[in-house]
Amino acid sequence: MSEYRAAEHVRWTVEAGGVVLIDGATGVATTLGYPQAAIWDFLTRGEPEEKICAKLCAIASLDPAAAQALVMETVAALRDAGLVTRG
Repeated sequence: MSEYRAAEHVRWTVEAGGVVLIDGATGVATTLGYPQAAIWDFLTRGEPEEKICAKLCAIASLDPAAAQALVMETVAALRDAGLVTRG
């Protein structure tokens, strides 16, 4: 997985139940609950996949394979929605 960052047109806020992403280009808001909100946090901090998966194992009680699958699925969904870009 390449490093990703929030797309330039995306703003976000942390709320009690997760992270709300607002696409400035479309006005669409997307809410990420946990553990996907944690993946967003780690991604936007520039953490590599290995560290994200290791942290996800600890905070979500997942085995390494499940953590990696969730990270890949979440990143793919964020990428497909135009909320993250490579770089």
